[in-house]
Parts: sequence; C-alpha cells; structure tokens
Amino acid sequence: MRHPQPRCFVCSLFLLFAALLHPLPGLAADVPDELVVADQKGQQRALMEAAGVEQDLPFRVRWVEFEAASPLLQALGAGAVDTGIAGDGPFFFAWGAGMPVKAAYLIPPRGGGHATAIVVAPGSTITSPAQLSGKRIATGRGSIGHLLLLRLIATGGIPAPAPQIVFLQPAQAKAALDTGRVDAWSTWEPYIALETIGHKGHIVVDAAGLTPNNSFFVATTAALAQKRRLLATFYQRVALAYAWGQAHQAQYAHILAQQTGLPEDVAVSVARQLIASPVPISDAVEQAELITLDTYRNAGLIQPSAPLSEAFDKDILKP
Repeated sequence: MRHPQPRCFVCSLFLLFAALLHPLPGLAADVPDELVVADQKGQQRALMEAAGVEQDLPFRVRWVEFEAASPLLQALGAGAVDTGIAGDGPFFFAWGAGMPVKAAYLIPPRGGGHATAIVVAPGSTITSPAQLSGKRIATGRGSIGHLLLLRLIATGGIPAPAPQIVFLQPAQAKAALDTGRVDAWSTWEPYIALETIGHKGHIVVDAAGLTPNNSFFVATTAALAQKRRLLATFYQRVALAYAWGQAHQAQYAHILAQQTGLPEDVAVSVARQLIASPVPISDAVEQAELITLDTYRNAGLIQPSAPLSEAFDKDILKP
C-alpha cells in the first residue's frame, strides 16, 4: 500500500489555510480576552452549556464548529482558533508534519476504545476484520479511523492484500458507504452511532486494545504563550462539565440532540461513549502514545524532527 508524502500534503493544506485566513481580522491571537475554541459536531459546546460552566467566565469563549479533527487542526495550525479537541491520531499526524500545536489536556479513552470503529452498511456480509482484506474502506486522512486501519494492517488483523483506503470527510464517507461506493467506513462517534443506530448498519471491529484511544484538547503554541491563564481556566471548566455529564447523561443527551440535530437515540449512545474524566497529561500518557507516533512513522506518513516530549504541554494546570 503506497502513500503520498504527507509532509507536503499536510503542510500544503496548512499553508493554504493560513494564507486564506491571515489577511482577515479577528484571528485568535488578536483578542487577548477571548478564547476561540474549535469543536467537532457541537459535542463539547453542548456539554459545557448543559453544565452551565461558561456562565461566569472572566473572558469570552467563541466556538467554531468543524466536521472532523483534520480541518479543526488546520485551523489551529493557521492560528484561526486557540484550542480544540482532537483524537491522538489526527493530533500526531498534524504535529508530526510540523504544525505549531501541542496537546495540553487529556480526555482519557472514551467507551474503552469502542468510540472508534469500522462500520458497514445494512445487509453487508462483512463480519470480521479479516474480510476487509482488499476492500475499499473510507476514512479521513490522518484521522483516528485511519490510525485504526493502519494498526489492523500492521498487526495482521486485516491480512494481505491491504484494503484500498479512500480518504473522505465524514459526510462524503457516509454517502459513499450508503450508496455502495465503498465497502466499509473507519470512523468515530457520533458517526458510528449514526450508521449503526440510525441506519441499522453494524460494527466489524473497534479500536479496543489496538490504540491508546486518547483525545486531547490541543492548543496552539501562540495561545499557550499568550493566553495561558485563559486556557487553564477553560480546561478547569471542561473538567467540571464532564463531571456534570457523568451525573446527568440523559440531560446531556437531550441537549446534544437539540443543539446538533442528532436523533435522540443516537445522542444517547454518543453521550454514553463521550463522558470521561479529563486530567492533565502524564509521563505515562506520553509513553503510551509512542504507538500512535510509531504507527504513522512506520507507514511513512510522518517524520517528526522533534522528540515526542515536545508534543505536550504538561504544565498548563500546575500552580
């Protein structure tokens, strides 16, 4: 399985995004008392608003929504947002390509690794990862879905011949799966629930035991230098919101459905998978993420020049 050189691809996107955004007013670093937060499918914003933890913040939070982590990280790399949530796969794909970002706050594995999975459409006869050999599988380039596929190939879960990976954003991938243009989709929540609960497809295999399954609040190096107090306060409120969510999953699911348009039963499943207990990043987390970095590096997708320790800011919440 051949891959294009990612450094050129990712950095080209980064430079294009930066060029498009740079002349415009209102970039994240321009407003010192405003934190610009990137979200995926409105999930973090819904949780924090449901918990009521934003109400008395001493600064403004401006939310920007993205469909997936890849465009979110491009926005971070271009300085259009200050912080946002991303899985470990897309984060290391971006960091390894030289984007000026660091992981600053940890969202531990959600749902024991079940929040990333390969799904198939209703009626598919594919029931095991071995049956994915040689098949067309949609996922996002550098996403946690891509990471899952690479781990299955590397560990022999998907034997030769390797599947043909079709790189698509979530909306395109769902359409391709539903119309039979691909055989499977390696994706994440809420898209797993949308396909399995909403469309009656089924899961072939998930990421449990294959990847660290961490997510991070990622921040730009500029925000970490210029808005450190704001970031620390915001991450503390994130922890309060997740604690509220653990105690009020039904309420959170209802608000998530209202704010994102997800069907209620899908939102209930997503809420169950989403809720975790955010914590600062530890040395153990750094060591665990070696497998993520090495998976992309061994596939020839990134060649980071900096040591792994420089991917993290572990001191953001220290007194």
